[in-house]
Amino acid sequence: MPAILIPLLLYIAFLAFAPAAAIKFGVWFALTTAVVRFAAAKVSGSDTGWGEAAQAVIYAAVLPVLALLGLFGFSGATGISHFENFGAIAVLTLLLGSFIGAFTISLGTSLKDSAIVAAIATACSAVAGWAIRAAG
Repeated sequence: MPAILIPLLLYIAFLAFAPAAAIKFGVWFALTTAVVRFAAAKVSGSDTGWGEAAQAVIYAAVLPVLALLGLFGFSGATGISHFENFGAIAVLTLLLGSFIGAFTISLGTSLKDSAIVAAIATACSAVAGWAIRAAG
């Protein structure tokens, strides 16, 4: 079974149940993937393909969620449910590290280059999301 088959089937199901939202999501995903591809090419100087850029966007969405699930598991097991001062900084560092790590893993770039690509992708993704939401 090809690796692209499962996400494609999920998108088709999403398109069947919520066509307007699926089209907006598809446009946002394509724009964000293009931004990641071109930013990675400019920042790192390597030729980044569309598949690697799409994988970076997917990993950047999934890895922080996995980090939060791990954090919730830790807080459930230890009873620590309120993070203040250093704990809050540690949680934010965990999330930022997982987000930048997603770009490092999928693009194969250095940590510095991945952080720059992540910052560019985040800014452009937010602007694209606001523009798509305002348009429709």
